[in-house]
Formats: sequence, C-alpha cells, structure tokens
Amino acid sequence: MLRIRLSRTGKKRQPSYRVVVAEKEAKRDGRVVERIGHYNPLAHPAEYQIQEDRALYWMSVGAHPSDAVRLLLEKQGTFERLARLRGGESIESLVAEYQGVAVPVGSTTSPAAEAAVAEAAAAVAAVEAVALAIDEEE
Repeated sequence: MLRIRLSRTGKKRQPSYRVVVAEKEAKRDGRVVERIGHYNPLAHPAEYQIQEDRALYWMSVGAHPSDAVRLLLEKQGTFERLARLRGGESIESLVAEYQGVAVPVGSTTSPAAEAAVAEAAAAVAAVEAVALAIDEEE
C-alpha cells in the first residue's frame, strides 16, 4: 500500500521535509516512489508546495496521505478537486484551475485544448519573468 508522507531533511533542530510517495512499510527516510513536494515548518508562515497533478494522480490510484500531509492537502484544496476528479472532471482542468490558468470551454483532452493550456501557461511564465526582471532592476 502506498502512502503520501513526509521525509525529513535538514540539520539538527532545523527540520525541513519532502513530501514523498512511498510504500507503507518503507523507512521514514528510506526508499521512495516519487518526490512530489516540500514543506518548511520553520518559516513564518510555514512554506509548502505540493505538485497538484501528482498528488491527485497518486490519490486516485489508491495512495493514502499521512495526517500531516492530509492537513497540507486540505489547505491547498486538493481533496475538493479529488472529489471532482472522481465525479468525472479531467485532471488537466483541475490542475489548470489550481495554477490559475484559464481553461477553455469543452473537453481539455483534445490536442487543441492542451495546446491552449500550454500556451496560457507559457504566457503566465513570461509575465512572471518580466516582473522578476523589473524587480531586479529596482
């Protein structure tokens, strides 16, 4: 059975964690199937980032999150999207919603729709790069 759980990294008294998918019987910092995010509890507020598409995929195939990861996923809104995924929505549209990308009306599994989502993501990345460059100049 697979679990989505935390794997500790960092120095003594300075913990940081990776969010990983691992077998339930594997050691805490042992063999992992996939790394899907990170969590830093020492930052104020705590920083975390979990790949929405991979978390949805692993939970849809039966992986169970640990209690700590469950709280992070609830803050992120993943469980609501998981229920909608099980209801028939496509994973691409759910991930696009999480990332803030506009989703074209209709099926997102068509090549044209996938290209539109990729183009929108590229446009968002370009805008972020320009904003970063402006911040660096100041």
